[in-house]
Amino acid sequence: MKLLHLLTEEIDKQLLLNYLYQMDYNKEDAIEKLKNLLKYIKGLPPFLTLYRIVRVDDESDIDKDSPGSHYSTNKKDLIGNNTYADGYGEKKFLIKVKSQRELVDINQTLSNNILYPNENEITLKKKGKGVKILKITEL
Repeated sequence: MKLLHLLTEEIDKQLLLNYLYQMDYNKEDAIEKLKNLLKYIKGLPPFLTLYRIVRVDDESDIDKDSPGSHYSTNKKDLIGNNTYADGYGEKKFLIKVKSQRELVDINQTLSNNILYPNENEITLKKKGKGVKILKITEL
Protein backbone atom coordinates (compact mmCIF):
# COMPACT_ATOMS: atom_id res chain seq x y z
CA MET A 1 0.00 0.00 0.00
CA LYS A 2 1.58 3.29 -1.07
CA LEU A 3 0.03 5.27 1.80
CA LEU A 4 1.92 3.22 4.38
CA HIS A 5 5.14 3.78 2.45
CA LEU A 6 4.48 7.51 2.39
CA LEU A 7 3.80 7.54 6.13
CA THR A 8 7.17 5.93 6.76
CA GLU A 9 8.88 8.42 4.44
CA GLU A 10 7.40 11.43 6.25
CA ILE A 11 8.40 10.40 9.75
CA ASP A 12 11.45 12.01 11.35
CA LYS A 13 12.60 8.91 13.23
CA GLN A 14 15.76 10.49 14.63
CA LEU A 15 13.85 13.38 16.17
CA LEU A 16 11.39 10.95 17.72
CA LEU A 17 14.22 8.82 19.11
CA ASN A 18 15.75 11.97 20.61
CA TYR A 19 12.44 12.72 22.33
CA LEU A 20 12.36 9.18 23.71
CA TYR A 21 15.92 9.59 25.04
CA GLN A 22 14.79 12.85 26.70
CA MET A 23 12.01 10.85 28.36
CA ASP A 24 14.72 8.57 29.87
CA TYR A 25 14.31 5.63 27.49
CA ASN A 26 17.49 3.70 26.86
CA LYS A 27 18.40 2.98 23.22
CA GLU A 28 16.84 -0.50 23.07
CA ASP A 29 13.58 0.56 24.75
CA ALA A 30 13.40 3.74 22.64
CA ILE A 31 13.66 1.74 19.42
CA GLU A 32 10.98 -0.68 20.60
CA LYS A 33 8.68 2.16 21.67
CA LEU A 34 9.15 3.90 18.32
CA LYS A 35 8.32 0.66 16.48
CA ASN A 36 5.10 0.38 18.50
CA LEU A 37 4.17 4.01 17.79
CA LEU A 38 4.79 3.54 14.07
CA LYS A 39 2.63 0.42 14.11
CA TYR A 40 -0.11 2.43 15.87
CA ILE A 41 0.04 5.20 13.23
CA LYS A 42 0.01 2.75 10.34
CA GLY A 43 -3.00 1.03 11.90
CA LEU A 44 -5.16 4.14 12.09
CA PRO A 45 -8.48 3.61 10.32
CA PRO A 46 -9.41 5.70 7.26
CA PHE A 47 -11.79 7.76 9.42
CA LEU A 48 -11.28 8.62 13.10
CA THR A 49 -13.73 9.84 15.71
CA LEU A 50 -11.91 12.39 17.86
CA TYR A 51 -12.69 14.60 20.86
CA ARG A 52 -11.50 18.01 21.97
CA ILE A 53 -12.39 20.35 24.83
CA VAL A 54 -12.41 24.09 24.27
CA ARG A 55 -13.13 27.00 26.58
CA VAL A 56 -15.28 29.80 25.11
CA ASP A 57 -17.98 32.16 26.32
CA ASP A 58 -20.59 30.77 23.95
CA GLU A 59 -20.87 27.85 21.52
CA SER A 60 -21.10 30.38 18.68
CA ASP A 61 -17.50 31.40 19.50
CA ILE A 62 -16.20 27.99 18.33
CA ASP A 63 -14.52 28.16 14.92
CA LYS A 64 -16.42 25.42 13.14
CA ASP A 65 -14.28 25.66 9.98
CA SER A 66 -11.02 25.13 11.89
CA PRO A 67 -11.98 23.72 15.30
CA GLY A 68 -8.40 23.05 16.42
CA SER A 69 -5.38 20.80 16.11
CA HIS A 70 -5.23 18.77 19.33
CA TYR A 71 -7.68 15.89 19.88
CA SER A 72 -8.00 12.74 21.92
CA THR A 73 -9.13 9.33 20.75
CA ASN A 74 -10.66 8.61 24.16
CA LYS A 75 -13.63 10.72 25.26
CA LYS A 76 -13.84 9.27 28.77
CA ASP A 77 -10.16 9.84 29.54
CA LEU A 78 -10.23 13.31 28.01
CA ILE A 79 -13.14 14.41 30.18
CA GLY A 80 -11.87 12.64 33.30
CA ASN A 81 -8.30 13.90 33.08
CA ASN A 82 -8.91 17.31 31.61
CA THR A 83 -7.17 20.06 33.49
CA TYR A 84 -6.54 22.22 30.46
CA ALA A 85 -8.82 23.39 27.68
CA ASP A 86 -7.90 25.61 24.75
CA GLY A 87 -9.36 29.07 24.86
CA TYR A 88 -10.23 31.63 27.49
CA GLY A 89 -14.00 31.66 27.88
CA GLU A 90 -16.21 30.87 30.83
CA LYS A 91 -17.67 27.61 29.49
CA LYS A 92 -16.16 24.30 28.39
CA PHE A 93 -17.44 22.47 25.34
CA LEU A 94 -16.67 18.97 24.11
CA ILE A 95 -16.32 18.82 20.34
CA LYS A 96 -16.75 15.43 18.66
CA VAL A 97 -15.44 15.25 15.09
CA LYS A 98 -14.88 12.75 12.32
CA SER A 99 -11.54 13.15 10.56
CA GLN A 100 -9.92 11.52 7.59
CA ARG A 101 -6.61 9.83 8.36
CA GLU A 102 -4.94 12.11 5.80
CA LEU A 103 -5.62 15.12 8.05
CA VAL A 104 -3.41 13.67 10.82
CA ASP A 105 -0.10 15.46 11.35
CA ILE A 106 1.98 12.33 11.78
CA ASN A 107 5.17 13.80 13.24
CA GLN A 108 3.30 16.00 15.71
CA THR A 109 1.03 13.12 16.74
CA LEU A 110 4.01 10.87 17.36
CA SER A 111 5.92 13.62 19.18
CA ASN A 112 2.97 14.42 21.43
CA ASN A 113 2.41 10.73 22.20
CA ILE A 114 6.03 10.53 23.35
CA LEU A 115 6.12 13.78 25.32
CA TYR A 116 2.58 13.46 26.76
CA PRO A 117 2.00 9.70 26.83
CA ASN A 118 -1.28 9.72 28.79
CA GLU A 119 -3.19 12.02 26.46
CA ASN A 120 -3.92 9.62 23.54
CA GLU A 121 -3.44 12.63 21.29
CA ILE A 122 -4.04 12.91 17.59
CA THR A 123 -2.78 16.19 16.14
CA LEU A 124 -4.47 17.43 12.99
CA LYS A 125 -3.05 19.61 10.23
CA LYS A 126 -4.35 23.12 9.52
CA LYS A 127 -6.12 23.48 12.89
CA GLY A 128 -8.58 20.74 12.02
CA LYS A 129 -9.77 22.32 8.79
CA GLY A 130 -11.66 19.63 6.88
CA VAL A 131 -13.06 17.65 9.82
CA LYS A 132 -16.77 17.03 10.13
CA ILE A 133 -18.18 18.21 13.44
CA LEU A 134 -20.52 15.52 14.74
CA LYS A 135 -21.56 17.08 18.03
CA ILE A 136 -20.80 19.94 20.41
CA THR A 137 -21.76 19.49 24.06
CA GLU A 138 -21.40 21.92 26.93
CA LEU A 139 -19.64 20.31 29.90
